[in-house]
Parts: sequence; structure tokens; C-alpha cells
Amino acid sequence: MKKKDILLALFLLVLTMTGLYLHFRLPQVASAAMESALKDSRETVELPVLMYHGIVSDASRASEYFITDTALEEDLKWLQDHGYTTVSVKQLTDYVQRGAKLPEKPVLLTFDDGYRNNYTLAFPLLQKYHAKAVISVIGSESDLSSGTIYRGDEVSGGNITWGEAALMVQSGLIEIGNHTYDLHRNAGGRKGADRLEGESDDAYREVLTKDLGHNQDLISAATGQPALIFAWPFGAWPSDGSADPILKDLGFSGSLTSYQIMNTIRREDPDSLFGLKRFLRTPSFRLSEHLPT
Repeated sequence: MKKKDILLALFLLVLTMTGLYLHFRLPQVASAAMESALKDSRETVELPVLMYHGIVSDASRASEYFITDTALEEDLKWLQDHGYTTVSVKQLTDYVQRGAKLPEKPVLLTFDDGYRNNYTLAFPLLQKYHAKAVISVIGSESDLSSGTIYRGDEVSGGNITWGEAALMVQSGLIEIGNHTYDLHRNAGGRKGADRLEGESDDAYREVLTKDLGHNQDLISAATGQPALIFAWPFGAWPSDGSADPILKDLGFSGSLTSYQIMNTIRREDPDSLFGLKRFLRTPSFRLSEHLPT
């Protein structure tokens, strides 16, 4: 073989090997770069959580727990104008557990009880502003609403049906949270789902597992996915954290309380999503007085 033929063969071999290397290596490099871009470099993230209940269209019917749809829209516009991005519980869970990227200024919108006006008045506004929210339902009330024809007005109209919950979840904007099946009614001297004084660990676990577990099954059957977050009724919860292992066993990645302060959630610290504090939105509450601009 002539010298030039040998050199040509070597050149072609080098080209082939280079091509094979790039063929296998470039996707790995691209994948690693993409994964890095999807990771959040922050070790901690400040998270305000807003707590809503009922929504009314008539200002004369507003109360501590019912604000007007106009006020809700003002909130959504203020958040948008000041660079806040609404996030889902799933996004928060992904950040804490896997370091997934969150928006620069995340905010979590929560609605407790699951009033029907969350569907008729709040949901259209959330769609208008492409805002995400979690609506934590009382399962026994949704059962009742799902079995009746007469729904009443925006205040006395009961709670969302399981069908309405499913429709909202399908929008991609709404998650359904768990607000107990029936413990919310303060029966037997228990405040919501809080622990009774002197109640044993086993007895308390049985109470929570039975009630919350039943609601989880109903939520999952209606929406195709169980609730990721539990909202403590009346903000009453075991402050020693003794209920957190029970909630985790039921599939929750976080829980909601009250208290008007900000939260700091931490990457690779799942416990930082339990006991999240919330700002209660009353008619006199102003976002500009509590949230950083």
C-alpha cells in the first residue's frame, strides 16, 4: 500500500472515531447542560402563602372569611405587576426533593373549605391571570353538594362537587388539597384535626388515618391524583410535629397552618414544607403591607 493511501486510511479512521465520539458524547453533554439549567442554585427560597376562603360578588356580603371577586382580582394583578409567579404544591415539592427550578418570586395561593364560589367566581379569575392555586376541600361537604340539585347562592351555595373539582384540576391551574373528610366539625371536644389532650399516639394515628385517608381516596377518585398538601382546620395542629410522620405516610408532602409570616423552604429538606404559615386575606388586608416588592 502506498504511503498516501495509508495516510488517507488513517485520516478516515480518525474522522470515523471522532464522529462516533461526538455521536455518543454530545447527547450526554446536552443532557447534563439541560439538567443543570433546570436545577435551582438557591439553597433556600422565601415563600409567601396566601389564604383565601369564600368569594362573593356583592361587597355587602364580605366578611373576615369572604372577600369580593374584585378584591381577588386586585390581588392577582398586584402579584403579576410585582413580579410574583404563582406555583403549585407539586413545584414546591420538586424543588425541595430534587432541586427543580422555581420562579424568582414564587407565591402559593390557597383556598380553604372548598366553597362552590371558588368554582363560580375564583376559578374564572385564576384562568384569566393564568394563576395556580390549591383548593383544600372538606370531603363530607363535597359529598353532600355532589348529591343535591339545589345549590343556593354564592354564600349559602355549599361546596364544590367532585365533578367541579375534577374540571378545575383538568385546567392545569388547580390542585385539590385535603382539609379533612369530617374532622372539621369540631366533634367530641377535638378542635379540627388537632390532638386531644392525653390522646395516645396509636389512637391519634388511627383518627387521622381514617378521616384523612378517606378524603385522599375521594380526591384521588375524582381528580386522578391524591392531595399533596393538608390544610389544618382552624390552624390547630400539634406544634411538636408529632402528626408529620402520619401525614407523610398518607402521601402528603406538606401541610398548611395559619400565622401571618413568610416561609423559608429549603432544598433537600422535606420538613420545610410542613407547617407552612399563611397570610389570611381579609377585606382589610393589603398585599403591599406584607409582601416584599
